[in-house]
Amino acid sequence: MAPGFVDTEMAAERVNGPDGDQVRAQSPFNRVARPEEIAAPVVYLASPGAEWASGTIVDLNGASYLRP
Repeated sequence: MAPGFVDTEMAAERVNGPDGDQVRAQSPFNRVARPEEIAAPVVYLASPGAEWASGTIVDLNGASYLRP
């Protein structure tokens, strides 16, 4: 799992601080992920239905790699 910024206590200082606008602007959604948006894929990957996904990296970053 490779999540980008997630709205958690761990990221709060950065997301809500002076760099917050820059952090949110990394994604075309102009926000960071909510914890439940990361939890849903984690639940799937822990399920029997994801057995064939072994060895994969799930990039959950709100398309932040699409920067201009």
